[in-house]
Amino acid sequence: MHPDDFFDLIDRLASSDRIDLASKIIDDFAKHWGLCNVAYAALNMPTPGAPRPLLSVTYSPEWQKHYAQNGYVDLDPIVRSGLGGILPIDWADIDRGDPIIRKFFGEAQELDVGSNGLSIPIRGRLGEFALFTITSNESPAEWRAMKRELLRDLMVVAFNFHAAALRSCGVAEETAVHLPLREASCLRWKALGKTDEEIGRILGITSHTVRFHLESARARLNTANTMHTVAKALALGLINMSYEPTHLIPKKRG
Repeated sequence: MHPDDFFDLIDRLASSDRIDLASKIIDDFAKHWGLCNVAYAALNMPTPGAPRPLLSVTYSPEWQKHYAQNGYVDLDPIVRSGLGGILPIDWADIDRGDPIIRKFFGEAQELDVGSNGLSIPIRGRLGEFALFTITSNESPAEWRAMKRELLRDLMVVAFNFHAAALRSCGVAEETAVHLPLREASCLRWKALGKTDEEIGRILGITSHTVRFHLESARARLNTANTMHTVAKALALGLINMSYEPTHLIPKKRG
């Protein structure tokens, strides 16, 4: 996906306050990557009357019915893995030694969930927990390549979708946070896929200083990692992808 198209998608998510509209926006993302399914499940939204779980999924009605009838939410290994950590979960890494878990994945594949899956755990500022998942039927080699290319964008999409889901439940936006220009600039270049070393060369600072600014922004925004920080900064409108303050970029000597 071209960066302009991707950040247009993020802007549309950031302005959405209905989960059904956010789901339609995600369709563009899924179609671009040729995904089988996209699923969002929030287990404990922090507002009275919010569905528990709050779901937006493209799984077949047959799988949704089968999942509910068998009480799979209590043994789902993906949910369990997500509750126990903050890192993305590749379904291929889940231990399938237990015959119940093998049965779970076998039935999921039979009912068109997809042979590959990647889930992003989301832990919100109000104690809520959600999972954002994509699935695919690519070959193992194709899936590994897709995952490497897709992971950064997927994390940004996941956290922005969660922000839209919170708005749909009437949760107020966070109190305004200010990012110093240097922190915002480092996050902007990180969102564009640059390494710490590349950002340092662009801004005329060391990679160590880049990491300092990224860590400072992470602490300021109370996020789990750099990609979460980028996603949250985009969701809050703290970084402008179409503008880089020119005074932050050292002039070339002629």
